[in-house]
Amino acid sequence: MYKRIMLILSLALFAYPLIYGCSTASEDLLTADDLEKVTGLHGLKLVQRDSQMGAGGDLNFALEDNTLVLMVAIQDSSMYKQWKGEDGLFHTSVSGIGDEAFEGPNFGELRYIFVFRKGDKAVSVTSFINMKAGGNPFLSQEQLRELAKIIIPRL
Repeated sequence: MYKRIMLILSLALFAYPLIYGCSTASEDLLTADDLEKVTGLHGLKLVQRDSQMGAGGDLNFALEDNTLVLMVAIQDSSMYKQWKGEDGLFHTSVSGIGDEAFEGPNFGELRYIFVFRKGDKAVSVTSFINMKAGGNPFLSQEQLRELAKIIIPRL
């Protein structure tokens, strides 16, 4: 129950900029095929924003049964500083990906959010929690970082 509450809280941290920010997302930034190659999951699909509960990102990926796996939010670079300053979101800085990056959140032991800035864009890549498999994220931090490396040259 604690993990579920923390997931909802961390996703809520992104709600304001996702709703009121100016999205620049393109389906070409990350595809279901890209995600399948990184994760080994099969049958992934892109679902539209707000088409189901939790699909609040610019890019939202789900399994065939509509279980959300990944949410990607693309914003103006100024959002990087705001996200980093959100209480409980920043855990530790990460070097070598984009101009700057961090992983989070900073509550509990699970790290299922990766945020980076490259040029004039800030991007958050968030794994959903797999409640059917012990409450762990669908994607590890290493996989989130791999996805960031795919997205960066496409920005």
